[in-house]
Amino acid sequence: MRHALLLLALTPALQGCFLTDSGDRGEVSTRDINFPASGYEQLDAEDYPRIAFERTAHDMGKVVQGKRVEMRFAFTNAGGSPLVISAVNGSCGCTVGKDWPKSPIAPGKGGEITVAFDSEGRSGMQHKSVTVVSNALPASTVLTITGEVIGPENPTSTNP
Repeated sequence: MRHALLLLALTPALQGCFLTDSGDRGEVSTRDINFPASGYEQLDAEDYPRIAFERTAHDMGKVVQGKRVEMRFAFTNAGGSPLVISAVNGSCGCTVGKDWPKSPIAPGKGGEITVAFDSEGRSGMQHKSVTVVSNALPASTVLTITGEVIGPENPTSTNP
């Protein structure tokens, strides 16, 4: 009984160790991220990962109010070390980054970021953005989407 209680007490601690060791589960770990230099060294800009999008703006055209629109932004790692995208943040609750590569992207390889726009409760011209945060140089890239939501006027709309 005493051993069972000890094992029960150690279980959360052992799970904590498992959660911090992500290297064997195919997830990004500190071994995957290459920081080409620290602040104490001269840097060669070619050593950094660079994210190069095919386009950074998308015009949705006219969208019927209530419709959800998804668009994809293709990119390539044009730098000299693996690219890791850590976050894709929308400018509001109606615009979100839905899907992007979670594992490191080798130099010369690419991927896509899916962005979704929900036009529910919106009307008129829309200018939204999504910020992609990565270990690239520069560390953030802003993607923009525009379009006109067609529908009844909503005087209580909170279009930012």
